[in-house]
Amino acid sequence: MANYYSDHPEIGFYLNHPLMKRIVELKEKGFADKDKYEDAPVDFNDAIENYKQILDITGDVTANIIEPNSEDVDLEGPHLENGRMIYASKTYENLDATRKAGLHGVSMPRRYGGLNLPNVIFSMLSEMISAADAGFQNIWSLQSCIDTLYEFGSEEQRQRYIPRVCQGE
Repeated sequence: MANYYSDHPEIGFYLNHPLMKRIVELKEKGFADKDKYEDAPVDFNDAIENYKQILDITGDVTANIIEPNSEDVDLEGPHLENGRMIYASKTYENLDATRKAGLHGVSMPRRYGGLNLPNVIFSMLSEMISAADAGFQNIWSLQSCIDTLYEFGSEEQRQRYIPRVCQGE
């Protein structure tokens, strides 16, 4: 079965970069979440293995769902219905697949339902999705807009909106 991660080893290059250790330590805040969340890494090696699993899942979704849907998405395209812009039907299928795979809220902290991934991993995910369907990557990557609310919003706003983005709404 095709996989945009395992079939393209150059994507994993960044996992071995010397700065990754520092990036992971900063993003994980010294692995402070390890006792609060089951999926939180306990150390650097565990974090890298978690990232590899997420990259592998994304590689599978991109190769076996998003890329095969891309031609149909281009042919149908978005269209107006009752004064509202509607995505192509396969775009909704792609959104559903990424939602079910847990690929939303990737940069958000776990306390909001996010994956707490460093931006370098988000970029790797985005590269695979873009290779499968650049138009869909533009839609999927809109989730990074929530970073602004996380950084500058009130806690009430964070509690209200960030979990929804993390669930793929």
